[in-house]
Amino acid sequence: MKKFIYAVISICIVLSIFAGCEKLPAKRQLFNVKLSKYVKLGDYEGIPVDTSSDTFKEFYNDVISSDIENNNFYVKKTEGTVAEGDTANINYIGKKDGVAFEGGTADNYDLKIGSNTFIDGFEEGLIGVNIGDTVDLNLTFPESYQSADLAGQAVVFTVTVNYVTTSDGMEPKNYYSQLGYDSLKDYEEEVKEKAIENYIMDAVSANSEIKDYPKDDINTIYTNIKSSYETQVYNNYGIGFDEYLTQINYTEAQFKEEMVTNQVKPFLDSQMLIYAILDKEGMKVTSEDVNDELEEALEEIQKNNPDVTAEQLKEAYGEFTFEYTAVNDKVLDFLADNAKIK
Repeated sequence: MKKFIYAVISICIVLSIFAGCEKLPAKRQLFNVKLSKYVKLGDYEGIPVDTSSDTFKEFYNDVISSDIENNNFYVKKTEGTVAEGDTANINYIGKKDGVAFEGGTADNYDLKIGSNTFIDGFEEGLIGVNIGDTVDLNLTFPESYQSADLAGQAVVFTVTVNYVTTSDGMEPKNYYSQLGYDSLKDYEEEVKEKAIENYIMDAVSANSEIKDYPKDDINTIYTNIKSSYETQVYNNYGIGFDEYLTQINYTEAQFKEEMVTNQVKPFLDSQMLIYAILDKEGMKVTSEDVNDELEEALEEIQKNNPDVTAEQLKEAYGEFTFEYTAVNDKVLDFLADNAKIK
């Protein structure tokens, strides 16, 4: 499944080279600490995996769903209606007392229905609307809204649904070749392998305890997530990050709390477990292992960005990215080899 990791890296490396993203620190920056302070490992060998069970099928389908989402494999619809989970491309203008208010207008905005990024009633009001139609949404800003002029005020958003993108109907047979697989069977075998790994790691996580998190590392990862968001917001909407947060009724403290809860800590959970197992089993990752990962990533990236060099890749991401990929592969292979798979 590394080609999916490299697809994400490919997108980010282009951003970092051409948009000035922050450089990540170098080798094993996140875990230059005594892991027993943060992780209490439970059973991780001999994990039973029943590949015919409904639970395993959920993991299998989750891998496919993740591949579709991460690679933007969607069907574009110009007919039909907006549904929960769709991404609606919209034009909108917000008015208070018949006058457009600042920050309430946008064209060709992609809104994930169900993401809860707009005020209450906005996304719900678009469900069932015909693509191509224009509707008026009579809404009220929350009392806690940052803008004093809008807090608690009744407004009308006039919204036009231009088109919708949806994953409904997207199946592996429609996209496996775009990921570089020679056959659907090859892709399905790798999906199964990834589902087994995820199944095992879920069990290892359930058996173990994350006691705490290294605070410096939480802040380091958050800073890089925020930097990525700042770049995307400016590139997509031409506005600053603070203005974007105001438009979605978030403070930075709320944004950070959500990112730390939903992205940073889950990221650290899996990495701390992986490194704890590596250390407990006395497994080693050599510089050659790390370099192999770097070369594999470079080969994948250069298919679409031939001018990217290995030095640029290391400069933008640090060796840690490729060290972790090597560690991840080694530990997951160990866990799968020692699992009871049927």
